[in-house]
Amino acid sequence: MEDSSLSTLLYSILAIPFVCMILHWIKVRKDRRRNEAGEVEYTSFGQAFAFLLVEGVAVIGSLSILIAAMSGIVRYVIHTYA
Repeated sequence: MEDSSLSTLLYSILAIPFVCMILHWIKVRKDRRRNEAGEVEYTSFGQAFAFLLVEGVAVIGSLSILIAAMSGIVRYVIHTYA
């Protein structure tokens, strides 16, 4: 039983940098679209909708991975030290 909780902890810890990379990718992607005034510019409605959809899915996915990783770490701590 100890081996499975240890592997859960390892996967949870390895997921956190993955989430940080996704969020950094979103920030860089948005910064490339900014003009001199600091506003985000799109050439068409379709492009704006596609960017919104991709970035929204990435944010929701990364936050769900982060929640799962944190719950894995908390589960390991509770299982090991309680």
